[in-house]
Amino acid sequence: MKSLRSLPIIIAGTLLLHFFASAQRINVGEKCPNIKLTTILNRQSPNAELLTAFNDKPLIIDFWFIGCAPCYEFIPKLDSLQKAYHNQFNILLASKNKEEEIRNFMGKKNLFKNIDAPIVHSAISKTDLFKLFPHYSEPHEVWIDKKGIVQAITSHQWVTPDNIDRFLRGEPLNLPEKQDMLDEERALGGQPLFITDEKYCSGKRKLYYSWIGSADPKVPGLTIHKIQKEEGSRRIVCQNTSIVKLYQIAYSAVPSYGLLKIVMTPKDSLKYATNEKTFKNIFCYEIFLKDTTESKIKKMMQKELDYFFQMKSTIQQEKSSYLVLSRLKGTESVFRAKEDAQPSNSIVNDSIVIKNIKLDYIVQNNFFKKLPYNVINETNYDGKVDITIPNSKDLKDLKQCLNKYGFDINLEIRNTNVVVLQDI
Repeated sequence: MKSLRSLPIIIAGTLLLHFFASAQRINVGEKCPNIKLTTILNRQSPNAELLTAFNDKPLIIDFWFIGCAPCYEFIPKLDSLQKAYHNQFNILLASKNKEEEIRNFMGKKNLFKNIDAPIVHSAISKTDLFKLFPHYSEPHEVWIDKKGIVQAITSHQWVTPDNIDRFLRGEPLNLPEKQDMLDEERALGGQPLFITDEKYCSGKRKLYYSWIGSADPKVPGLTIHKIQKEEGSRRIVCQNTSIVKLYQIAYSAVPSYGLLKIVMTPKDSLKYATNEKTFKNIFCYEIFLKDTTESKIKKMMQKELDYFFQMKSTIQQEKSSYLVLSRLKGTESVFRAKEDAQPSNSIVNDSIVIKNIKLDYIVQNNFFKKLPYNVINETNYDGKVDITIPNSKDLKDLKQCLNKYGFDINLEIRNTNVVVLQDI
């Protein structure tokens, strides 16, 4: 029986590896070249050929680096497996750490004090092991049979007694191949993960993300709420939106909240004041959730806004006056929009001309800016309309105008959920 120190061990590693020429890379099923290894420690000769010196038995090459916690746990386990199989296979541990670093590490770590076998360090050449088996993450395992054929390239979790039994019997391993992404920008977090996901995986990996940014003067102010049932996801996008409007969106459209208004009580009354010319306190916000539950994404949005703006939002109830928009019976055909018209709204003289726009959008985006009360849509109509309404505070004129389109509007009292925003 050979002692452990008679077995070749190459200790290597660094997480940040160089890119390698594709012609030099060895894949599963290919013959490994008999490359020359240099700067071998704890061995009579500092030089040796890979297959000649170390492949008289099946060989497992384990790439690792100093600072890798999983590596610390795995190397003693690999050593124990080698001893349990009575040295029927050889081990190579490969590292890009320097000689002094390796010696200091091996001497200080109790788990490694008995592992003083041959070591190859910082071996960078045209025939380097890291060029033959490029990767980013470690531990990284290469299985080479007695004929020098690479049988598998795996993560360390696949080095188990069952797989070693098959390896020693010369049976096909058919293990999942560890395929590290060698694009440095993607592999090492050089770009936002959701961009990486969209670029390489068509967005299929994302489960949840949110983003808050300053205003973008080049895009219009809008709110989009998309439900993609086939993908089981929800997405809310708010462009150039005030803090008050963000909270309105976060608390709106959830049945248990009903009608609501926002009351801000900051210590500094100007702290959250908006300025549409300078875009002060106007933001862009997006949240995505792999879940179609509306209440869940809204609650997450509430918590995120509270955290970011350093506020505490709470719900209270009170009675308030609203202008309630309703529908006159039997008049649906009167207000349907012409579907082929381009959506538009404009102020012409003293009127607001609206074409092919959803009624809910008109109400939610406050097209009735001059009215003294907020408007509630209780028409139960979710279609688009073509209407012209007066741009004034005169409720009587508005009521007469809306009646022509089959709508009515009246001042009524409603129970309201009030979202109170306080500084933390």
